[in-house]
Amino acid sequence: MTSEVLELAAGRASAVETYGVEVDRTTVEFRQNELQAQATRLTQGCGVRVIAEGRVGFSSTTDRDGLEDVVNAAMETARFGRPAQFRLPGPERLPRVSCMENRVMLVAPARMVEWGRDLITAVRSRVPDMKLDLTFTRTYREVTLANTSGLEESFVRAEFDLWVSGLIVRDGLFWVSDYVNLSDGRQLELEPVANRLTALARHGRTRARLKSGSYPVVVMPTGLAGFLLPLEVGVSGKLREKKTTPLLGRESEQVLDPKVTIADNGIRNHALASAPFDGEGVPRRRSVLFDRGTFQGFAFDLATAAACGARTTGSASRDYDSAPVPGLTNIELEPGATRLEDALRGVTEGLIVYDVIGGGQSNLLAGEVALSVVCGFKVENGAVVGRVKDAMIAGNAYEMFKDVEAVGDTPRDLGSYFLPFVKFARLRVATKEG
Repeated sequence: MTSEVLELAAGRASAVETYGVEVDRTTVEFRQNELQAQATRLTQGCGVRVIAEGRVGFSSTTDRDGLEDVVNAAMETARFGRPAQFRLPGPERLPRVSCMENRVMLVAPARMVEWGRDLITAVRSRVPDMKLDLTFTRTYREVTLANTSGLEESFVRAEFDLWVSGLIVRDGLFWVSDYVNLSDGRQLELEPVANRLTALARHGRTRARLKSGSYPVVVMPTGLAGFLLPLEVGVSGKLREKKTTPLLGRESEQVLDPKVTIADNGIRNHALASAPFDGEGVPRRRSVLFDRGTFQGFAFDLATAAACGARTTGSASRDYDSAPVPGLTNIELEPGATRLEDALRGVTEGLIVYDVIGGGQSNLLAGEVALSVVCGFKVENGAVVGRVKDAMIAGNAYEMFKDVEAVGDTPRDLGSYFLPFVKFARLRVATKEG
């Protein structure tokens, strides 16, 4: 499809790029301990970007017989597109990254159903009143990119993971959750998942009361992504171009605690967002965003890099039906040397958080977060004493990450996040306890 588009657009535009995607996705879902659905869906499409008379146009299609129409539409949008300050890249040497594990594609849906039933049985034998929702998602993704600068590349990626959510009705609703990335072809190990869910359920048997105030807060890997979201937004080259990021002009400045090193690793083996090249054909790489708290620079695609007088960082993100924009891939927070039991030992009164919701509702451009604690427990004198209900953590993420007391020694693989726990010295916690 991509080569046909290049031929159709030849001579009509000064530069042409085609981006083709084929996705074969299988899902197996359990709801409230019962098998709910099993489905396979195939989607494919092609995006066309042109530079004509110095302006950028874009269109997309899922119709193999409508390629001439999509080229015409891209040419038409170029009349009103933004000026093109960049050139499409030519061929470059690409990094080696393991994205495709054949064993993933050999896992039949029937096997996922078996795993799901076995996991539900294992958990409910320990926590009989828990109602479990499970979703297995396996995706085969093939991406092809070609342009008139001579670039023609492709890659395939296998993505396979399991999300688990457990509901217990115990003095109100109590949610627990877990995640497993299976993209490297491993078999699902039921016991570690069942053990984690059971431990959370047992911690939640008793309800603990926590008054509103500022407390030491340990945020576990499964809850940390919500706290990182404003930082991910802030490093966008698009916001740098618009001059709307709190990080504007702060390159090489210490903006976070020295214990915090955050990287965007687009070439991590078997991560969900890894690839040898980005959405424009530029080689992916591992980019350190904050090095021991010092801001290193923004994530750029070709257009935002040109607008800011910078070079692309290989950070173009897209699907076939969208033009490239700067985006991040797999977020890594470098582990520290603190064990969880040691982090909790020094807490006289505080909170340990496993899951939050609501980060996208906040003023992310300013770095603000307001996160509802879905799964959190009170800590007294170093011990977990019970679950905390109706709690919210609010504040500025840049300020939060300036005062980090400890970083955990063991990161969790969360698909496109690779995070240890983080102990914040003090965070504002609001509860209904007053």
